[in-house]
Amino acid sequence: MRRRFKCDPKWITARYPARCAEPNCQTEINPGERAFYYPGDKALYGDRCGHGEKAERDFTAHRIDEDGY
Repeated sequence: MRRRFKCDPKWITARYPARCAEPNCQTEINPGERAFYYPGDKALYGDRCGHGEKAERDFTAHRIDEDGY
């Protein structure tokens, strides 16, 4: 498995109110809720709406593809 980099996305606990970054979702992410965060573009995907798990799966698949090459 490749090294972890500074701009890799990760699960965080939201400190401020936000909205899910998934287009057409706009679910509220309240402080204290778990969310998947992309530091590069500051996108936040909610756990409650399920887009956080999808974003994590997409990133993990991308990482596995990079490891193969």
